[in-house]
Amino acid sequence: MTTNSHLGTREAPDLDDGAVVRRHLIDGPGPQAPVIRRQVGARIEATDGSVWLDAASAGFGPGHPAVTERLVAQAGRTALSSRILVSRPLAEAVTALHRLCPDPLTVSYLCNSGAEALDSALKLAKGTHPRRRLVMGFAGADHGTLLHGLSLTHGFPLLPDQPLGPVAVPRDRPDELVARVRDDVAAVVVAPAAPGRRLADLPADWWRRLRAACDHTGTLLVLDERLTGPARLGVDLAVTRLPVTPDALVLGEPLGADAVPVGCVVTSRATYDRVYARRNPSLHGSTFGANPLSAAAVTAVLAVVADERLADRQREVERLARARLAPLAGVGAVTDVGADGALIWLRLAGPDAARALVTELARDRVLARPPDGDVVAVLPPLTAAPGDVAELLDRVAAAGGRLTTTGPDAGREVRA
Repeated sequence: MTTNSHLGTREAPDLDDGAVVRRHLIDGPGPQAPVIRRQVGARIEATDGSVWLDAASAGFGPGHPAVTERLVAQAGRTALSSRILVSRPLAEAVTALHRLCPDPLTVSYLCNSGAEALDSALKLAKGTHPRRRLVMGFAGADHGTLLHGLSLTHGFPLLPDQPLGPVAVPRDRPDELVARVRDDVAAVVVAPAAPGRRLADLPADWWRRLRAACDHTGTLLVLDERLTGPARLGVDLAVTRLPVTPDALVLGEPLGADAVPVGCVVTSRATYDRVYARRNPSLHGSTFGANPLSAAAVTAVLAVVADERLADRQREVERLARARLAPLAGVGAVTDVGADGALIWLRLAGPDAARALVTELARDRVLARPPDGDVVAVLPPLTAAPGDVAELLDRVAAAGGRLTTTGPDAGREVRA
């Protein structure tokens, strides 16, 4: 028997090499829940012999040979070490992040997850403005699973008297978010794009007005690129497509190559020094963050991003997604299709139809996230083989096509 806090108890035919997929990545445990034996890129081999395709992880992709070789070599030297010591892998990772991020974002803090990195950025904002009690963002946006990120997603504080209370503005009213930036707000957190929202939906003028409002009030602008960076949108970082630079940039789990936990917040020297300069560094710490193994993963991942031109590959994914999925839009249950690089999504006629699509995808051996309302995300790993991406998109198109006549909300006229 195997147990998992998300899934409960299941029979596993091979305990030596089986790991249970987290329940929340599929539509209930059911008989279709795969027990993973091995994954390389987007291809998941289950212990029952079935092969699934990963449209859920939005990661780098497990099993890349260059990254695996680097991690094995580092694990053979030292995986964890005292935080008092600076390791060479950490120095290399920080240098690689410096090359990736635009100036003046030069100070990197490595931790264990993108959610932890976001909390680190908000702690930086609270340290900058100790008396301010608010953090702003768009309602429903995914900002991770820690206290402040979840509170911002839900739009209300999850605990009484938490350091920063959320102000969540409806996603279809971005001008309201700009207007609400006042001198009681410590930080504004925005992702450049997300399932259901294209990069172009927030135009350059909006970003300039938001940056001006933050500058006027001293509010920290935090750009959440846990999903979009590196490479997913067809550029190394989405910030390079924006007319402004944030005060803090948050990166997440893709930096760990789906092999080790890692997240990172990158900020400017001036922003960092306002809070932490010449102070005890234990004011903010992470037990295992910045360990040599995770630092080696960051360096190896960013090397592959550059050497294999992964951003260019995601633009190819975008072109293929538009060709395969765009014909579904406006026919039956699918009302809209979006693709920014490999950030792909389908909007359905309603939440019931979205859940039906996830169920259809599971029947076709495609692992998808639960829908966000009426939106289903399709997020293959960055290193997915082109043939696997094509097959995955064909399965999505077939599942979506079946819903044009069989989905619970099929035929209903819904405004996208």
